[in-house]
Amino acid sequence: MATILIVYKEFPARSVGHAGGQAIFRLMEALHRQGHRLLLVARLRRGEERLLAETAPLCARLETVPHARALSGPLPLAYLRSYLLLRQATARVLRQERPDYTLVEFAQTAVALLGLRLPYPTLRPHDVNWFLLEQRLSRLRGPRRWGLAALARLMRGFEPWLCRRYALVAAISEGDRRLLAPRCAPRPVLLLPMAPAFTADTAAAPAVSGEANVLFVAAMYRGVNQEGARWFLDEVWPLVVARVPQARFYIVGSDPPPDILARQDGERVFVTGYQADLVPWYRAATVFVSPLLVAGGLLQKVLDALAMGVPVVATTVSNHGVGATPGEHLLLADEPAAFADAVVRLLEEPALRERIGQAARQFVHERYDLEAAVAQWSSRCDRAALQG
Repeated sequence: MATILIVYKEFPARSVGHAGGQAIFRLMEALHRQGHRLLLVARLRRGEERLLAETAPLCARLETVPHARALSGPLPLAYLRSYLLLRQATARVLRQERPDYTLVEFAQTAVALLGLRLPYPTLRPHDVNWFLLEQRLSRLRGPRRWGLAALARLMRGFEPWLCRRYALVAAISEGDRRLLAPRCAPRPVLLLPMAPAFTADTAAAPAVSGEANVLFVAAMYRGVNQEGARWFLDEVWPLVVARVPQARFYIVGSDPPPDILARQDGERVFVTGYQADLVPWYRAATVFVSPLLVAGGLLQKVLDALAMGVPVVATTVSNHGVGATPGEHLLLADEPAAFADAVVRLLEEPALRERIGQAARQFVHERYDLEAAVAQWSSRCDRAALQG
């Protein structure tokens, strides 16, 4: 088996608290199970030292450097120092370990490594940033729109250029693969998806009781998640409660901002903050919602809800990466009234919930087999190495 160097701008761990780090940890677990020798270079935030014990058993070598948030001084300079340290650590591991392949997670990491000679490198961008920027354009007017449009045009050229510096590009979703493939040619773009964190068989008691629980799980320090939560609370939730007065809405995720915390009333809206174990919340959910207005990549929490068999109502962009079939695996809506109608239908129709939940579980089982995807990627690397 191969020695694989993984370089990541954050730290991957089972309980790290953000979907990207958890997904990369599961990828590392799959590679480790398949017998590969793993080297990891990553940035560590202040307070994450406890996570080293989770990830170290998967690694033949683990190198960390301070995240920008763990350094003193002005934040722009801290970011520059942090990425320079990441680059230096990567160069050191390359020189001392001579890995067979390199897997670089996120475009920001790839920028920091420009110019380094990486053995048969794969870039997994996670986000297609020009796609995210273009979604925001429709919501802006005036000078802010002009500046964002210029940045989107720049990223539309830069990101494919960056991808073409790599032997392989690995998209985390079929939606992203379709965006990247025509612009990254002649470099091949394959699918190396994120995988669900849970399955329908994961046992846990529900976090709360009730039969009309609406759940939104997201890292609430992210602006796109805050925007989606505000839209749902302001535009959709009043329409739901008017028709299903016993409904309760739970926002679960780390670091919610003060204005969203203030929406908790202890009766219809609950904001829990970070929860170490999400399975009880999925078990308690009657309906899962993803009301994001800007989204890309593959939304981990939507994937987890589908895998758990929780019926999902989502915006169209929330399904961009997941690629589920509307009406069969989940319900899609982009306008407040239609979104509320979909939530109410699921709250009031147990048979519909059961049908969609079962179809969603089967969809995830068939589409998001991480072991198979990892085996295909490593086999592709092996073949390329043999060809010289």
